[in-house]
Amino acid sequence: MNTQKRKAVWLGLIGLILIVLGIKYMPFLLAFAGQQSGMNDKPVILFFNVDKPCECMVELTQRAEQQIANWPVELQGGIPVMRIAMEQRKDLEMKYGVFRAPCLVLVDSQGQIVWRQDYPMIEGGPFKLEELEAAIAALE
Repeated sequence: MNTQKRKAVWLGLIGLILIVLGIKYMPFLLAFAGQQSGMNDKPVILFFNVDKPCECMVELTQRAEQQIANWPVELQGGIPVMRIAMEQRKDLEMKYGVFRAPCLVLVDSQGQIVWRQDYPMIEGGPFKLEELEAAIAALE
């Protein structure tokens, strides 16, 4: 095999690897870009949860997802809820001190924590949405 063919094979192999990596990590990059745009100078509710919980956490994480999904939009005060899968946004986990899921954090327009709940309730929950709604009302 001559030098030109070897270079062409190497370039093709490197191109193929870059394409595969791009396809693999594209959802993460798109989610990151979407979440960054949702946090610009306005309040936001950060909902940290896990995508693949262990057996002991399946029921709790599913109930948290249901509770947030069934939370009436009019009670959210026009503040968007950003779902964040744990382990995908270490920067936000560190910034807001989130160590367990499910966790809700209300952040004001300056990025400061206004309200948080990271200890889920076992009964009737897992979140105390009435407290969150009161914090939202006080924010306005």
